[in-house]
Amino acid sequence: MLHADPAVSDLVPNLGDELLRAARSEAMAALGLASLTREMASLFAEAAIPLLVMKGIPLALQTTGSLTSRGRGDCDLFVDPSQVGEAIALLQSAGFVLSDGASCVGEDSFRGRYSRFVSIEISLHRDAGGRRQWIDLHWHAAHALGLLPGFQELWRRRETVYINDQLIWTFSQCDAFVHGCCHATSDRWMLLRNLVDLERLAIELPSTEMVRIQKQRLVRKSFAVLLDCGFLDDSVLRFSLLASVSTNSSVVRLARRTQLSVDRTSENLLIYGLRYLNMSWTPLNWLAKMLLMIAPPDVLIKRSNGKPLSFFRIVIARIEKLIYQVSIRNTSLRHFRNSRDQL
Repeated sequence: MLHADPAVSDLVPNLGDELLRAARSEAMAALGLASLTREMASLFAEAAIPLLVMKGIPLALQTTGSLTSRGRGDCDLFVDPSQVGEAIALLQSAGFVLSDGASCVGEDSFRGRYSRFVSIEISLHRDAGGRRQWIDLHWHAAHALGLLPGFQELWRRRETVYINDQLIWTFSQCDAFVHGCCHATSDRWMLLRNLVDLERLAIELPSTEMVRIQKQRLVRKSFAVLLDCGFLDDSVLRFSLLASVSTNSSVVRLARRTQLSVDRTSENLLIYGLRYLNMSWTPLNWLAKMLLMIAPPDVLIKRSNGKPLSFFRIVIARIEKLIYQVSIRNTSLRHFRNSRDQL
């Protein structure tokens, strides 16, 4: 951590106290996340629902052996798509509520199966001990289909970590690395913490595993960004494909632009959609992403009470949203032009 690095105190001595306070805050938040993760693993084990915990505390333990090394975050839980309804009911029994209102993702119906096909997660939260706790419940491992196998195969390859005496199942190190590449790519490599995770995982990957994953485009792209940011040395690039990644590619330029941008979340809707289509070229991913842009799960029901909407109401809702988005963009454009004219 930066607060313990002597170079920081030498170069920016006035920053030491502030970094120490930030480090303590992150450590306390990480301990809270560890407690929640431990509780969830026990809850699902008692209910006999297979559960993989993604990122978070298990990844911190895999890469550093420390509960607090990655700081704060949400609790990302991954279950089989066929058990999403059971998982939601179990979390609700523990005091969690759906963060965006009623949802049909857990239903054993066409609406439920459609929702689980086009989307990957749903958020829940509860207030406990004066703090809000967040859970992202996943049924697909990555934002694009076809990059990682399904739950059953990832479950078969799972690894174990422990929080105190509680067993936690998580991704194997190799699957965690590929998942990290997917996650970093979906964020346009803007978060340095994700890149640190990838470096730590890459250093520990066996050569046989590296051979297996080196042909994946997102792995090679992420390696290019890592090299450009100075995270890896040549000793990690043990194979020809990885050694040939270009540090001057459009991928690296995108990563640099995103990391240096003030508003890193801003992105044109068309570019956003095309980027996710480009992450995986499988027909299922293209179909899922196109359907998600046309009719996301939240338009299938009335969010206040969960009642299904007719096809007519769904079409009307999409048209109304499109009109709203166009009006917002036109308003923003007028404000920009007016401000420019006043200069």
